[in-house]
Amino acid sequence: GSLNIALRQMVAIARGISLGAKVLVLDEPTSSLTEHEVTVLYDLVRRLRAEDVGIVYISHRFDEVYAICDRATILRDGKLIGTRRLAELDRLDLVCLMLGRGRDELERQGATAFGEQAGARQESTPLLRAGNLSRGRKLKDVTIEVGRGEIVGMAGLLGSGRTETARAIFGADKVEAGEVYLEGRRLDLRSPNDAINTGLAFLSEDRKGEGIIPELSVRENLTLAALPGLTKLGVVSRPRQREIVERFMKRLGIKAASAEQKIRELSGGNQQKVLLARWLCMNPKVLILDEPTRGIDIGAKAEIQALINELARSGMGVLMISSELEELVEGSSRVVVMRDGASAAELRGTQISQDAIIQVMAGGASGAGEAEAVADAANEAAPQNSDAPSTHEPRAN
Repeated sequence: GSLNIALRQMVAIARGISLGAKVLVLDEPTSSLTEHEVTVLYDLVRRLRAEDVGIVYISHRFDEVYAICDRATILRDGKLIGTRRLAELDRLDLVCLMLGRGRDELERQGATAFGEQAGARQESTPLLRAGNLSRGRKLKDVTIEVGRGEIVGMAGLLGSGRTETARAIFGADKVEAGEVYLEGRRLDLRSPNDAINTGLAFLSEDRKGEGIIPELSVRENLTLAALPGLTKLGVVSRPRQREIVERFMKRLGIKAASAEQKIRELSGGNQQKVLLARWLCMNPKVLILDEPTRGIDIGAKAEIQALINELARSGMGVLMISSELEELVEGSSRVVVMRDGASAAELRGTQISQDAIIQVMAGGASGAGEAEAVADAANEAAPQNSDAPSTHEPRAN
């Protein structure tokens, strides 16, 4: 229990390999691994294949599938769509098979479901301001603001302080210094319950460990945070609970046999929707999302991205942590890049690009001025022909 999610993932993989099985099934094995750990896993998979071990590799990451797999079997809505040799299948055609859409339609869209005007700040005064947050070596004087109707992205390598910042804002971890303001009012956050009562919501990156309660139903999981408001004299109002569940299952398109189905039986994407619904039924002012599309299929990923965009346009402030740079580039009006527990740079508008984010993450810039220089350099290095067709492919992750 003391290991982080990435190390627990590696231990689970090692346990499976140690059994000496002839067939090894790996279900999203790299969802929480670092780049180095992914490389180690690739080498291991190739070695096992050379030893005639059959490997079923389940992943939403296209780079992985094309790097180590020979064939791909596509499933959609519980039905077999087909099996293709990857050497003969273009990535965009694979996405078409997964989504059941035409190539022309997908080529008109970007890599995500965020719109062109995604996450634009609606007013100059910040809705949320976390100032000078410090906590030992994990957080060093971090300051971040989120406006009403704005999506602010957070980028950084594993251990850079992204999740620690989110947990500090939500009152899950105590800080040694720093303050959090909501609508100009200083908050005294001693626990997550205090944060919830003031209008903050936090979707953890660890869906299974800190999100769902596997043996409870969809109904029970969805209304968990709302129970105090649904309870009188220790008795839950079933009609009010049922109304909330039906409304949010319909609104978010949650696919389940019924609201009484155990949540552990749902797909990762539908589990994530239930967790989002858990917070949305509380009508939060600020939604903090830590890897909201990790480990879910491409269809559910697009639906959640579109929902985040819709929430921001309705006036909610969104702080979105993501390792998917496409999400940050297309979905954020500003991106705060974390490095070694500190906010290394803040990128805005045309400064935001994958190259600029990567350079800051790697130590190529610190502060707004240097970040702007990195962004300008990245833009100059990019092709300047505006008439050239887009080659931005949707990614399945």
